[in-house]
Amino acid sequence: MLDFDFDKALTMHRAWKMKFHIALGRVQGEDFDTRPLGDATQCELGRWLDSNAEELRRLPAAAELLPVHEEFHRQSQAIADAIREGHILHMDDPAICAYLELSARIEDRLVKLKHELHSAA
Repeated sequence: MLDFDFDKALTMHRAWKMKFHIALGRVQGEDFDTRPLGDATQCELGRWLDSNAEELRRLPAAAELLPVHEEFHRQSQAIADAIREGHILHMDDPAICAYLELSARIEDRLVKLKHELHSAA
């Protein structure tokens, strides 16, 4: 199995809160392509999960992480679209709050997967 930097993945997924905060002031009404945000295989974690799918299949934490990660990216695109279209104007928007809960679920699943992999080694 390929090595993976779980701490970096956690940092990168946590960074989306800041990216949305910045986007609130910059992408409204702009021609900003949000489609890549919705593709869970475009981030480093998604590529790692995909390239190690066979080996990860046996780990419960990986099975829990995959759908949460995919939903994270779908919601990332939806929020970026809503920001661009002017539907989300502040960080207290319910969509952002729900997204932050989803982000916490990803962090939890990543930590579990990291522990499962280290225990199996």
